[in-house]
Amino acid sequence: MKRTWFFVSLVCISNASAFAQGGGGVLYSMGNGGYAAPTGRTAGATMGNLSNPDPKDSTPAAYIEASVLMNVKADEYMAVFGVVQEGSTLPEGRQKLDAQIKPFLTALAGLGVKTNDLFVDFIAQNRIYDFVVSGQDANEKLTGFEVKKNVAVRFQDYGLLEKMLAAAADAGIFDLIKVDYVVADTNSYRKQLLAEASKIIKNKEADYARLFGVKMRAVSVAEDKYNAFYPAEMYSSYVAAESGAVNNFNMRVTRLRKTSTFYYNALHPAEFDSIIHPAGPEPEVQLTLYLRLKCVPAR
Repeated sequence: MKRTWFFVSLVCISNASAFAQGGGGVLYSMGNGGYAAPTGRTAGATMGNLSNPDPKDSTPAAYIEASVLMNVKADEYMAVFGVVQEGSTLPEGRQKLDAQIKPFLTALAGLGVKTNDLFVDFIAQNRIYDFVVSGQDANEKLTGFEVKKNVAVRFQDYGLLEKMLAAAADAGIFDLIKVDYVVADTNSYRKQLLAEASKIIKNKEADYARLFGVKMRAVSVAEDKYNAFYPAEMYSSYVAAESGAVNNFNMRVTRLRKTSTFYYNALHPAEFDSIIHPAGPEPEVQLTLYLRLKCVPAR
C-alpha cells in the first residue's frame, strides 16, 4: 500500500514571555498607525514549524524550527574618545594634541583606570587647505595641519562612564565615538542556546505526534545560525513634534529646530520560541540561535 504523509499547517503558540509597552514618543518613529515595521534583525527567525515537502527530494520532508534569544550582561566595556587639534605646523598640532590628552589620562588614573586599560591610538594627520581671496581671485593654499588620535578606555563598572565623560569635558574632549560591550565566554552561551533550541524541537516533535499523529524523524541539520546584537547597533531615533503646513508658496518659511532623540530598541521577544535571561532595564548583548532540522516520516 502506498503511504502518504499529510502536511498540516499549524498556528504556532510561542512559549516566550508576553511583552507589552505603553505608547510614548517612540510612536513617532513607527508607521502604519503606530505598529513598528519588521526590521529583519533577528537570526532568520521564521516561527513556522512544518514546511512544504522539498521538491528536490524523492522522500517527503518537513522542517522543525526553533528560535532562541539570550540576554547577556557585558563583562566589560570599551569607550573610545576622539581628540583632534590643528596647528600652523605639524609639530604644533602634535604638541597641542598631546597637551590636551595628558590631563585626560591623569584624570582617568585618578578614577582608578589602570595603565594597561588605556591606549592612545594615532589616527591621522592631514594638511588643511583654505582659500585666500584677492579681488576676484580665490586661491587655495596650505594653511595648517590637523592631527587626530583616539583614546580607548577599558572598564568594568558602567557607572564609571559618566565620570569619564566629565573628565573628558574638562580636558576639552567632547567626542565619545562609541562604547563597545564585551562578552568574554561566548562559547558557553552558544552551548546554552543550542541546548534550549534542541529541547524546543524535541517538544514540538512530541506534540505533533501526540496531537496530530504526525510522527517524524530528524535526518539532518538544515540550518544552524548564531548571531549577536550589541547595544551600539540597536538604537533608533525619532523626532517627537507636530508641524503645521503653509499653503501659500510665496511665503518664506523659517522653521524651528526639532529635537531628535534615541532609544534602545531591543529585539522583540515575540519573535522567539524561548527567552533565556529576560531583558531588564539596562541594555544588554542579545545572542540568538535559529535551528532548523530536516525530518522525514518515522518508520
